[in-house]
Amino acid sequence: MTLSLKELTAEADRCVACGLCLPHCPTYRKTGSEADSPRGRIQLIRAVSQDILPNNARFKEHIDLCLSCRSCESACPNSVNYGALVDTTRALYIQKRSVWLSIAKPFIRHRRLSNAITWPLWFLSKLNLMTVLKQLVPAAKLLPTIQKPMVWKSLYPATQTTQGAVSLFLGCATNAFDNRTLSASIYVLNALGYDVHVPKAQTCCGSIARQAGDDLEASLLIKKNASSFDPAMPILTTASGCSAGLKDYLTTHQIQDISTFLVSCDWSTVKITPLKERIYVQDPCSLRNVLKAQKAVYDLLKKIPEADIQALPGNSQCCGGAGAYSVTQPEMANQLLNDKLTAITANQVTILATSNIGCSLHINKGLNSTHASTRVTHPIEIIAKQMGFEA
Repeated sequence: MTLSLKELTAEADRCVACGLCLPHCPTYRKTGSEADSPRGRIQLIRAVSQDILPNNARFKEHIDLCLSCRSCESACPNSVNYGALVDTTRALYIQKRSVWLSIAKPFIRHRRLSNAITWPLWFLSKLNLMTVLKQLVPAAKLLPTIQKPMVWKSLYPATQTTQGAVSLFLGCATNAFDNRTLSASIYVLNALGYDVHVPKAQTCCGSIARQAGDDLEASLLIKKNASSFDPAMPILTTASGCSAGLKDYLTTHQIQDISTFLVSCDWSTVKITPLKERIYVQDPCSLRNVLKAQKAVYDLLKKIPEADIQALPGNSQCCGGAGAYSVTQPEMANQLLNDKLTAITANQVTILATSNIGCSLHINKGLNSTHASTRVTHPIEIIAKQMGFEA
């Protein structure tokens, strides 16, 4: 939640500066600077909010370097709401007003505008012309693989005896770059007896705007989603980053990561083909630290006969994806990414499951640069394929 100035100061005062958060903070581990630790940032926030220190460039740099991974919250003995502190600080003091953000805003907000870009990009990729585009437009080098855009139906009825109904959250990045996971989710839910509603008016969860300090835009997006979804039905997300943002700010609705919902379903009538593979799981920070739901992913994948499910070493540390962080803070994002790539190489990972589109895109970018053959995929797509799903 976004705090008032008075609430911001009061929440910052709850930090007792014990330092238990320090070893859990990715940026502190890399820089060794107190100002890049949760404890240090909270002290800076308190000082700026009380006009003890100026809101200058150095202050902004330390706040901007924060990934909002919220690992510190899991370690804090006083349960300080660090996420709310950083969100509020960015809204009050670190607002970004760049040309690129202004251009991107309508494309993030409106799915039709997003599709107007992804359709031509998909055609270029099918014609093997993306290399030419990346040579002509350097910014295009940041683009991931483009999947064929989808036009979603408003309802996908259950293919088995109806057990209930859910709403599916599309997300802006997932819809543009990983609609295969969304299709796999619908397939699995239908097979388990659930009608899947896909509200056409839904929009971005607001996390990207919030990360940029644009609280007005983030609030407008939450308001639009609140009116788009039926509060009587759970909203299922395939991106844990979206789920975390919606859980914090869309409090009128029931938000669940799809793996959490699925493990509670009745699977007795479903046939799952065995898979003799070792599947490593990368825990997104939002799933581990905000939703506290990382165990559901392992439990879900263990439903696949003969599959060997393992945690990727170093799971407690952020991969550096963190929404738009890999674009705004590429140096730190790449340092954290290199740790993940080292773990992937050392363990000879062939299949890596992760439940957040930001992690998936960031790790895939690193794997592509090293020409590694590791396949990064959503756990839902893995289990859907063993149930007969074809993208």
